Amino acid sequence: MERHYLRPDESCPVPLSENFWIDIICPDNAKRNAAVAYEIDQMYASHVAAEVDKALRENKENIDTDIMKQIAPSAVNVTGIQYENLISLSFDGNELIKQEENKRRRMREKIVNAALRKEW
Repeated sequence: MERHYLRPDESCPVPLSENFWIDIICPDNAKRNAAVAYEIDQMYASHVAAEVDKALRENKENIDTDIMKQIAPSAVNVTGIQYENLISLSFDGNELIKQEENKRRRMREKIVNAALRKEW
């Protein structure tokens, strides 16, 4: 067999160079140092921040409306709750004590009844 008829085996793997990953990261062979990479990352970060600010400005009305839909019910509930169970300024102290004693008596009766039911 003559040598000029022979062709290389294309299925044979070719070993990678030691810095093969740089060729993957920088396909244009522009070897970036850390400072250049940092500047590019800062540029991308500023572009992202600008896009976010732009989106917030454009959608401010929708965002405010949705936020108020979430905040308003809880604010109304807080306002409503703070005016419940208030003692009137002209309250009868004896009546208040009597109501509290009745409430505690009913609680004691419930506890005693529950204990008696467990014994049976």
